[in-house]
Amino acid sequence: ASISKALSDRMARMSLERRLSVEGRIRGLRSLELTQDGNILACFPVVSSPGVMDVQDTNNQTARSLHQVLRLISFYELKESSILIELAVWKSRIDGTACLSREDCRAPIPDTAKSSIMDYCGFTGFLEP
Repeated sequence: ASISKALSDRMARMSLERRLSVEGRIRGLRSLELTQDGNILACFPVVSSPGVMDVQDTNNQTARSLHQVLRLISFYELKESSILIELAVWKSRIDGTACLSREDCRAPIPDTAKSSIMDYCGFTGFLEP
């Protein structure tokens, strides 16, 4: 079964290094396959008999594999987003004040703010094991 194009689109927006990391993870999973054009296929074991096809996805292995890939992609997306937010705050401090040096203008994002951003984006608890 082909996975939604949205997943392939999310991978296409990633940096080459991160995309290769995700592709490597997909290749290491038994129940997922990556095609040459970047599509992801979910491979369900099927037992067929005359007139009947039965999916044999023991322990939801295919769903677990897909969830691992989604978590990895989400992790990279969140990492990139937090970097952009920190750069935006840093830039606003540089533009708004007469800091002596760029390093004096660095402003770490508090964990409570990061948690609020993740909650707002719908990722609360998503990356936790």
